[in-house]
Amino acid sequence: MGLALRRRLTTWQFYLIAAWIAQFFAIAGFSAVFPFLPFYIRELGVTDPEQVTLWAGMLTSSSAIAMALIAPFWGWIADRRGRKLMVVRATFGGSIVMSAMALVANVQQLFILRLLQGLLTGTISAFMALVTSFVPESEAGFALGMMQMAVYAGNTLGPLIGGLAADHLGYRGTFVLTGAFLFLAGVLTVLGIKESTRPSRTPSSQGTLISQASAIIHQPQIMAVMLIIGGFYIASAVTVPTLPLFIESMLGSAALVNTSTGTIYGLRALTSALAAGFIGRLADRLGSRPLMIISLAGAAVALAGHALAPNYAVLILSSLAAGIFIGGLLPSANAILARLSSPDQRGMVFGFSSSINAFGNAIGPMLGASVASAWGLRASFWLAAGLLGALSAWAGAVVRQVDPPLPRLLRRTR
Repeated sequence: MGLALRRRLTTWQFYLIAAWIAQFFAIAGFSAVFPFLPFYIRELGVTDPEQVTLWAGMLTSSSAIAMALIAPFWGWIADRRGRKLMVVRATFGGSIVMSAMALVANVQQLFILRLLQGLLTGTISAFMALVTSFVPESEAGFALGMMQMAVYAGNTLGPLIGGLAADHLGYRGTFVLTGAFLFLAGVLTVLGIKESTRPSRTPSSQGTLISQASAIIHQPQIMAVMLIIGGFYIASAVTVPTLPLFIESMLGSAALVNTSTGTIYGLRALTSALAAGFIGRLADRLGSRPLMIISLAGAAVALAGHALAPNYAVLILSSLAAGIFIGGLLPSANAILARLSSPDQRGMVFGFSSSINAFGNAIGPMLGASVASAWGLRASFWLAAGLLGALSAWAGAVVRQVDPPLPRLLRRTR
């Protein structure tokens, strides 16, 4: 069966399937622990509710901040030593760290391991850099869209798997299971993917970390797209602390707020996953720039729909719309990054982008909570919509078209 499938696919398609499965297992493993992390903190001896909340926030932010600081370094190493090596580092390193979390005796040890997780992992940017090394440039949008689909699928099913595993295996057993998921992702990468380009030995690729970073910073188009993606992450994270409270205010009761909030997130992730592959393919034909601009504008309208929603049913509809446009944004923007950057600097570019995104995820919730406390829950959705609308206008003004689609369309129709 495997050999028959291998014969029917081109080399890059086979590698993409292997990368998709590996990315799914990696993201599912990382996200599986989110549902019970506060309960695991309590099991480790922290009983005061305020301390549990404080440690949960510290454990979440510590990993993100560590990843934001280290991501450019790993991208630099990827350009010098190979992109596949960085995926192997992220998956096997993550497997060891996640499994070790099952052995901690106190929350301080768990905090140290979360820092190590942020320093050693980063599978999303590592896989993006690897995929762009073997996929034809004309298929970059589709390939990155499929990889984004794997991320959304992993984030959707991971918490469900983690919740079920925690009920049957216990919290420590679930950490071992997530370690196994990441180990499997590493094995799939080692056995299923061959990096098609060797690390560049040109003087530009062998420069210091500082010189490489400076070279990227002085490319305004690349920086503009990375800042747009970072701004998108801020806007997306703005509503994270307020959405459950907003849903509770609509329902008038806390009885079903967990199920209702989970439904919103699940539906949004599902539509994002379905949209990512489709819009990624569409970007290869119509151009990544217009689809990025449309996705930003559409997401802005959908978030405004959240702010205006009179009831839960309308909120679901606007969440479905948001999922479609959110799913289309990242494949389009990442395809632009891949086409703007030279092959010997893509690891660094995606590493920088990952760093900016991590900071966006850290800034967004604080910003949203502050706005909601000052002007009410709906204000956080207006803020997110305004940010996305401004990003759409800015993208239209500063980002140039990098993938002329018309000649390719004409070639396909001949």
